[in-house]
Amino acid sequence: MNRAHRRLALRLIAPGAAVITVGVIARADAPPGQYDPFNRADTVITDAKTGLNWQRTVMTSTNFVGAVIACSGLSLGNFPTNWRLPSYKELLTLVDESPHAEYPTGAPVWIAIDPYAFPETPVDNPYWTSSVVPSGGSVFTVEFKAGNGGTSPVSAMLYVRCVNDGM
Repeated sequence: MNRAHRRLALRLIAPGAAVITVGVIARADAPPGQYDPFNRADTVITDAKTGLNWQRTVMTSTNFVGAVIACSGLSLGNFPTNWRLPSYKELLTLVDESPHAEYPTGAPVWIAIDPYAFPETPVDNPYWTSSVVPSGGSVFTVEFKAGNGGTSPVSAMLYVRCVNDGM
């Protein structure tokens, strides 16, 4: 089976007006068999390809420090400990190559994440990752409206979806 890959290019403007472009290739097509079998009531879903266990619901918006604290205190399913913010690359693996339309207010909203594995995923703000921008003060983020990567200052109020590697 030929699986699509997505190349995301992120342009960062460093102090002194230097422009740095970071390219990341990540599997992002949620093919059949991507996730272990699950049912609607499950609070955790396991990615069969990466072995990562994902929180299915989204935590309310918080700043970066709040996101780190929220994940570290999480206890879900068979994973009472070891929850954390995902890395930038890990969170990109949830991006769906073929966005689908949902109609929460009657008008179509495009969403780039598997609607069955991660139902009711808000797309009006990005999601935190644990990947800090080297120049400091900002963190790499992922948004699921178009599936793009970006950066946000640590004080921004963004969504949180935690991950557990089962270790």
